[in-house]
Amino acid sequence: MTALLVDLGNSLWKMTHAGDTEFAEVVAGRYDELSELYSALAHYEQPVDSVWLASVVDPDRTHSVVEALRRSLVVEVREVRSTDPMPNLVSGYRKPEQLGIDRLLAMVAARACTQAPLCVVDAGTAVTIDFVDGSGQHLGGFILPGRRLFRQCLLDNTSIPRDEELDEPATLGRDTPTAVALAGRYAVIGIVEHFVADPQLLFSGARAHTFVGGGDADQFLSDLPPPCNKLDHLVLRGLAVMAAGGGS
Repeated sequence: MTALLVDLGNSLWKMTHAGDTEFAEVVAGRYDELSELYSALAHYEQPVDSVWLASVVDPDRTHSVVEALRRSLVVEVREVRSTDPMPNLVSGYRKPEQLGIDRLLAMVAARACTQAPLCVVDAGTAVTIDFVDGSGQHLGGFILPGRRLFRQCLLDNTSIPRDEELDEPATLGRDTPTAVALAGRYAVIGIVEHFVADPQLLFSGARAHTFVGGGDADQFLSDLPPPCNKLDHLVLRGLAVMAAGGGS
């Protein structure tokens, strides 16, 4: 069975197909390039048995993409929602509908890699951090501005100079843009270390495995507590697990 997987994220759309939990080359674009998505669908030649879609964008834009998928591929589109049952994962939100489907699918992707307790960092437009125990119970998490949003928020609300030049190897900021950039980076690293370094805090003594994905994953990968692995295309990986019928 071949499934088409579609991720409508905060900044980019992504699309690929999968015959199992591994998927092919990912096609991606920005939302001002939706015509490229529609063109790709119009010329899509891979046989498709099902379409699985996850969206965090507005309902009108989601609906237009769903209708284009239906017209082009003549198959039903399964839009995965936050209230749907997830393989090997239980949402920890008091109001499950408020938990972003991107976060849920990122956790599904990580759970397919390990049955150990885990932390998932998805470093994109926003940075989300979520913790899951060994039984698959989501314990909760955090949402922070991503690297660019962090900087933009400060620039828009202060008189901090708009200097773009960073001291990339710096440990501490000795100029303003570097100080801002490092603060955003260490905020994420510090949260993960706080909850993962002490296994008694969340995981009853069990060692947690950290996974990081998203466009800015490399900004954090080397400084997150081990064991730590990079997982590209977290949402698409989670969709692939669901399309294949479950977890590992």
